[in-house]
Amino acid sequence: MTKQLKLPRLSHTRRSVLGIGAAALTTSLLGTKNSALAGTEGRVLKICTLPGYSAVNVPMQAAFRTILPTMPGYATPELQRTAKIPQIVQQVLSGGAEMGDGDVASTMAAAEAGSDIRIIGLSYNNISQVVVINGDRHDSMESLAKKGGVIAVSGIGDFMYVMLRGVLKKRNIDASKINFIELGSSGDRIRALLAGRVDAIPLHVEDVGPAQKQGNYPVAIRPWEEYDNWFSAVTMARASWLKADENKAAAVAVLKSGLKAFRQSNDDFAWYKAQTHLYASLDYLRDATEETLRPVWQTLSQVAHTFPPNMETMTVDEFAKVLPVYKETGALKGTVDLHSLIDRTYLEQAIKELA
Repeated sequence: MTKQLKLPRLSHTRRSVLGIGAAALTTSLLGTKNSALAGTEGRVLKICTLPGYSAVNVPMQAAFRTILPTMPGYATPELQRTAKIPQIVQQVLSGGAEMGDGDVASTMAAAEAGSDIRIIGLSYNNISQVVVINGDRHDSMESLAKKGGVIAVSGIGDFMYVMLRGVLKKRNIDASKINFIELGSSGDRIRALLAGRVDAIPLHVEDVGPAQKQGNYPVAIRPWEEYDNWFSAVTMARASWLKADENKAAAVAVLKSGLKAFRQSNDDFAWYKAQTHLYASLDYLRDATEETLRPVWQTLSQVAHTFPPNMETMTVDEFAKVLPVYKETGALKGTVDLHSLIDRTYLEQAIKELA
């Protein structure tokens, strides 16, 4: 079985380690009618989302906070942030939020358990993280496994853990020889890697450069080279909520905003850079120059294809390709009804209205 170890929390801040620091998050919920980005009238949707935003999250945050408020009938939404990402789907299912911007693993697990949840869009496509290793100890994932190395992930059973286990199987690497540990904070994982307490971690593409300036940390796995699409984050709502006409229209409006943000992010680097300065959580990104940010944008937009202009990868067939990996790792039973879970109805209407 996969071994799980616990490490003590490291005391250094991410700023002191990487020199990029976490930007202070606002303490109140966004989306009030007096927001500088919104009109003064319109429906305020309740959307549960992440507590912080990396480069890949910028377009969807721009969709919520820059684009949606310009659409007739909608003000800036009330964004409910939770640090425990699996709670996003629970907040939607409980009715505390009307829509969610959350992880695919928890959403599929809820659907498999019979919950009234539907995936109606992508928060982004594919994945924004790579796996880096301690190059002073290992020259490959094979070497790491042979030496009984330690890999820190955000959660056993989450989409990154499942992705990594799938890659190990494809490479005929015995995952049982690797010690997987849970470190929920990306900052904690980075600190553990730099302190030599773990041998590999998933790392957002924008953090690879700063980490590599601190030592020998080559990229060992690029998920978009291993899978056609490895889904990470989705836009979700309850099927019962979607029955009302006004809610159907709201779902279409949110998806139109997301499509506009994806398309503009792909087509206009200057726009993407401006939105990154507004919404990214890290000082490193909020203050990023074109020289620093453009390679990150190129990887996300043109290599990993994280911003598909029509969310065309969100199909039952594409999700079916990754379902066996979830089943093999025990993250899912594999019984989820994808035809019920994946609902492109509102997305197709959004595409039609934007045509």
